[in-house]
Amino acid sequence: MASDFWLFHKANSGSPIFRHYGWIKPEITFGYGQDWNWIKNQEIGKSKKITRRPTGGGIVKHGADWTYTLILPSEHPSFFIPALDLYEKMHGAIGLVLAKQGYETKLMPCPLTGEKKKGIPGDCFLEPVGRDLMTATGLNKLAGAAMKRTKIGILIQGTIDLTSIENLDLVEFQCSFISELSKLVCEETKVIEWPERFLKERSLYVNQFASVSWRENRKLS
Repeated sequence: MASDFWLFHKANSGSPIFRHYGWIKPEITFGYGQDWNWIKNQEIGKSKKITRRPTGGGIVKHGADWTYTLILPSEHPSFFIPALDLYEKMHGAIGLVLAKQGYETKLMPCPLTGEKKKGIPGDCFLEPVGRDLMTATGLNKLAGAAMKRTKIGILIQGTIDLTSIENLDLVEFQCSFISELSKLVCEETKVIEWPERFLKERSLYVNQFASVSWRENRKLS
């Protein structure tokens, strides 16, 4: 969370930024808008490895997933892609890349008029929403994402459940997905090293995201 937020506020490249990462041990994140009083009364809320994301959505269990971040600066044309269209295009890209390795998927249909659920999903992977990426049967959720839009830009944090995809060539998947994202934002890809100031500046965000005030009340000092 700290690295993603540092990139969102400090990178200032003017171009979209993408990073992906795994997890050393199981951890849990929950959405910016979720009520801590509800979270702490869930069994999952008792975990010592739990933090609030700066983006929306519900509870996500990490450890057996592939997680990514995409940042679209407000001065970049991709910032103006409508949110639902962007969500659909990103999951469509994941589905296309998985199809190349023989995995069939489908997008979760959007609710019909009058059937739209209100509120925030409790558990992201148990309560899929429209345009989430599902298995071919439509019974299990494979990928979801949450967004935060400000005057700075759009921060997207997404995850793919690898437990439902056997024998995936992850390196091939990563390369193909990045290629599809580059087409989406109309930019060439290039690798950028973390700047020297990164670790020092990120430490502030690490402390903030680890704080009780952020976890319980969404307050960053």
